[in-house]
Amino acid sequence: MDESSQPGSLNDTRRPAHGWGRALVVVFALFGLVVALPAFVELARSGAGMRLPAALSSLCGVGYVVLSIAVAHNGRRMRRVGWACLVIELVGLVAVNLAGLAGSAWSDWGTSWWYLPVLLPLVGGAQLWLADPRRIVTNAERITDISDTISGTVHRDRK
Repeated sequence: MDESSQPGSLNDTRRPAHGWGRALVVVFALFGLVVALPAFVELARSGAGMRLPAALSSLCGVGYVVLSIAVAHNGRRMRRVGWACLVIELVGLVAVNLAGLAGSAWSDWGTSWWYLPVLLPLVGGAQLWLADPRRIVTNAERITDISDTISGTVHRDRK
């Protein structure tokens, strides 16, 4: 075989992302596990009448774990999964409180969890919106266009 027909290795020279996005991934994962694990245990131990709050807490916790994976990955499909998880979290929060169900992580607007079930989807939505690669590229192109326009104007004025 010819060496030129061999696929070359691709090196990603970009530096890894640090900052509040990574911290948010850790917070989502920890919160999801802290909510889901006791809920799974309670779901296994509870009788038929008390399974709904435990099942809802399990759903809430699993949603946050999946959301942490989606925020960490930030690909097109995972962003859709992340937005779906955020919608499920917010709809679950509103539905549980409108129905007056007690005993889940979403009950009483998350007061037993320091209002994290209300705050985390909002912060996660902001992160998904701010870290959207399409939006970032569009803004960078606008800045480049403005820069080119300004530099063209400056060069014409100098002549």
